[in-house]
Amino acid sequence: MPYAICPGCDEDIYIPKRPKLGEVITCPGCEAELEVVSTNPLELDWYLGDEEGDLEEEEEEEEEDEDEEDDL
Repeated sequence: MPYAICPGCDEDIYIPKRPKLGEVITCPGCEAELEVVSTNPLELDWYLGDEEGDLEEEEEEEEEDEDEEDDL
């Protein structure tokens, strides 16, 4: 069973199946969301989310705020 170490709490995280690159795993110890950044050796790092999706959401919110200001 593959395992990696959580960068947040240093706990061993055992993964029941072979993880895929980019897969997001939650640490059972500290509940941090971690991303598989290497499969050989298995290595996890902080999951930063979908950066492109986050940027798009921020842009949409800014456009909505501008539209609301124009309506006033």
